[in-house]
Amino acid sequence: MEKEEVKEKIKRIALENAIKHEGKAQAKAVMSRLIGENPSLREKARDLFHLTKEIVEEVNSLTLEQQISIARNMWPEILLEEKKKIEEEKKLPPLPNVDK
Repeated sequence: MEKEEVKEKIKRIALENAIKHEGKAQAKAVMSRLIGENPSLREKARDLFHLTKEIVEEVNSLTLEQQISIARNMWPEILLEEKKKIEEEKKLPPLPNVDK
């Protein structure tokens, strides 16, 4: 996998992580997801962690609105997945035999 392709994957994952966590991504979470999606990169994990930290710092320096805007332009599916998760939020059914 080419370095530019890896950078794009890291940036996508970092943006998604940041949007889920009010604008602050975490390098370890991004790294875990990257390795999980691309097991062949496990051998280069040490080198990739430094690159991941740089990209996460760059993403975290943006406002949440800027992060959403970039995600909307480059990877709109990120926002669709997040919206779908919110819609699927589970709610507990009312308890039987309980007076209000």
